[in-house]
Amino acid sequence: MSKLSRLVRDWIAQAKSLVAERPAPALPEQATQEVVEDPSLRAQWQRVLDNSPEITKSLPPATGARVLFATSWGSAEQCLVLESIFAMALRMRGENPIMLRCDSGLPACEYNPNAKFVAPYEDVKSNNADKARTDICTQCTLDHHQGYGSLPIDTCAFNDYAKHDDLARILKIVDQVPFQDFREFHYRGIAVGEHAFATTVRVQRRGTLIDNPETRAQSRRYLAASMMVVDLMERLIADIRPERVVAVHGVYVTHGTLCEVARKHDIPVVVYGTPLRKNSIWLSHKDTYHRTLISEPKALWENLPLTPARRDRMNSYIAGKRLGGREYAAYYKDSIDSPEAIKQELGLDPNLPVVSLFTNVLWDAQLFYQYNAFDNMLDWLNRTINYFGERDDVQLVVRVHPAEASGGRGTLPTNQPILAEIEREFPELPSNVKIIRPESKMNSYTLAEMSSAALIYGARMGVEIAMLGVPLIVAGETFNRGKGYSYDVESAEEYFELLDRVTELPRRVPESIGLATKYAYHYFFKLMMDFPLYEVSDEFQVSGARLSFKTLDALVPGRCASLDTICDGIVDGETPFLHDELSDAA
Repeated sequence: MSKLSRLVRDWIAQAKSLVAERPAPALPEQATQEVVEDPSLRAQWQRVLDNSPEITKSLPPATGARVLFATSWGSAEQCLVLESIFAMALRMRGENPIMLRCDSGLPACEYNPNAKFVAPYEDVKSNNADKARTDICTQCTLDHHQGYGSLPIDTCAFNDYAKHDDLARILKIVDQVPFQDFREFHYRGIAVGEHAFATTVRVQRRGTLIDNPETRAQSRRYLAASMMVVDLMERLIADIRPERVVAVHGVYVTHGTLCEVARKHDIPVVVYGTPLRKNSIWLSHKDTYHRTLISEPKALWENLPLTPARRDRMNSYIAGKRLGGREYAAYYKDSIDSPEAIKQELGLDPNLPVVSLFTNVLWDAQLFYQYNAFDNMLDWLNRTINYFGERDDVQLVVRVHPAEASGGRGTLPTNQPILAEIEREFPELPSNVKIIRPESKMNSYTLAEMSSAALIYGARMGVEIAMLGVPLIVAGETFNRGKGYSYDVESAEEYFELLDRVTELPRRVPESIGLATKYAYHYFFKLMMDFPLYEVSDEFQVSGARLSFKTLDALVPGRCASLDTICDGIVDGETPFLHDELSDAA
């Protein structure tokens, strides 16, 4: 042994001796705390996989249906969580799920209005810096990869099918489409203009678009983007030949367009979404649930036995909603629910009957509801106020939707508030017309109960109003129409003739209440299927989505009835997306 080696050996021995004699230093308080788990979806899934070695080792071959999950966005955490659960459950059943990401493949999308566009499109205000535009797409792609990266599932990207001249070629076509005609424009048999219009309305948060440079630029971006989705989806279908397509929402530039392309090729489409009832999910075959809710047959629910258990569940849920719970959007916490207090605050004449009118958020109604009797919801609202202004024997109370509330509590922020539209049309309201502002604490259920009748265009709470025995008049195309518990008008003439006798309409008709109660149960507890496999950390924003299970055993057939229904419906294209925790005999 060399002298240097002996010196090193002696130094190490001496150091060990000193360490052994010295007491261990106290750890800082924070170091003794439990290590916080990585909250990313990739890490969540990795922990689930690590906890499930037997299942991961024995996965069946992916020889079943090729199911394209058209997530596209990495920015939508709820979509990543839910679609990863669906996909992994299908993979465990031997199907072949494929996850689609955009990967900066589109020139614009719902999350990034600018994306690949450069001048002269820089007049759009949102995200118009090059760095912001690039960062949004980069982060979105990274989030998508992080979400699915640990799963034994194939992925593909729109960008895989892009050609270098796509955007220039598409813009030459777009430049020939007049602004006033863009909504009706079709490309390769697809209603791209309708998808572009819906997205422009959503991004601008307006029910009616203003013809200005910003709107023109934005609508052209989205028209080009929808056309790009058509081309990329056509190439993708030709390449991987998906046998099923699953997408969120089923409307707007990305998913509305790709669902329509899939239907063009006779590929079964499943659309899913997260309704307001907590811990639930709903899905539909072929089209967005916004439309299938309107067209579903009454046979699915009109003979539903209202057992004591179902009545208890329904009554408990509605009571909870009324007090501001049971849903992600809680509008009525600490509400004013005394009829006398409401009358006093509004200055109502106690000797005159009241008719209540419930609005939608204007841009929301513009997207989902067609128009039977009126041009749009604003036309209906203005003409209704005019009508009641000419009567002196009845009062109208307009309840502006609480989702429009400012100060961070509105769930559907708008750039075209109903109150401003009313004030523009009526600088001085008729004395018998009262407005409840969106931020008001006045309880809408109490308002309905104290009314001779209630008027809606597309308001969801119509079924709950009918359950109270209050005559319900439906003026727009909403899922409440055609169910048998409301007065559904087909023309403006029919509507105003009905209003002429609005205070004479019968209240608390048992047949109407029974139908409304059955449909409400069907709507809230069968269509909205309990789905306990994920949770959110922020219920108001419905964000912070996380897996709520620790092992893959939770996804095994037979463990979660609603998941089994979802998987069966996706694969066979027929199983109704309905599940009830209570049986007919309960």
